[in-house]
Amino acid sequence: MMNLWFRLRVGKRWLARPLSIWVAGMASALLLSSCGGDSSDAAVTSVSASSTRFSRTATISVNGRNLRQGLIVETEGGCENLTVVANGSDDTQQFTCDVLAVGQHVVHVASSSGAFLARLRFEVPQPQVSLTTSKGNITLELDPAAAPLTARNFLNYVNNGFYRNVIFHRVIAGSLVQAGGYITGPVVKPATAAAIKLESNNGLKNLRGTIGAARTSDPDSATSQWYLNVGDNAGFDYVDEANPGYAVFGKVLSGLDTMDAISVVETRRHAATGLTDLPVADVLITAAIQTR
Repeated sequence: MMNLWFRLRVGKRWLARPLSIWVAGMASALLLSSCGGDSSDAAVTSVSASSTRFSRTATISVNGRNLRQGLIVETEGGCENLTVVANGSDDTQQFTCDVLAVGQHVVHVASSSGAFLARLRFEVPQPQVSLTTSKGNITLELDPAAAPLTARNFLNYVNNGFYRNVIFHRVIAGSLVQAGGYITGPVVKPATAAAIKLESNNGLKNLRGTIGAARTSDPDSATSQWYLNVGDNAGFDYVDEANPGYAVFGKVLSGLDTMDAISVVETRRHAATGLTDLPVADVLITAAIQTR
């Protein structure tokens, strides 16, 4: 039996691998631009995609006949690490890829000889996250185009359930509310991923209603903690390499009233941890979910 070859295009780079070294997952339906093939060659009747959200693994399914005759699959738009799902058949071949960009994505399918078979287009929207807190709900919209590493880092923590039952441990009226590093106690909740490179020089400002990545004095130290700007905080913005500021990576889409309610709670100093603006009564995040 002929080995299937699959090819991925990312910008100007091309990757090609035989079926024998690929592995992965599947699902749902979008529009197929056109298809082709005769009774003896590979032919495609439909192409579908699911989980097409930024920072998630999308699944692409190619359906048709004689697909084992050989296919060339190419992607455009930022869906990387194309991988074939094992146990495909003559009727169905399935693939996964990591969605690392928003906007339009295109999947091209051709026969092993290069003849056009099908094209699928799908749109990846700006990612949104819903926070459920003990003071109300907040919906965030992230900006991966401006801060791809920071947005993806935050979403990885969201999708791993890290923020469930963490508290807002730093609240400064008129300035900011901060979370992502402590649970009730307060007890430190250690980060589960490596620190990321600072993306503060991205054109986004620390204006009221934006979300930024908290860090230490080391510019490249942001992990799980983040803050919401309750007021305009120009002092947090990037100035130059000597004054790099903090990376903004999104904004509050709805729930400014909840943010404001958190910002005015009574606070205290907690000697054991050194926290100086800890709410007297816990303000809890009970759920954090990527909704798109």
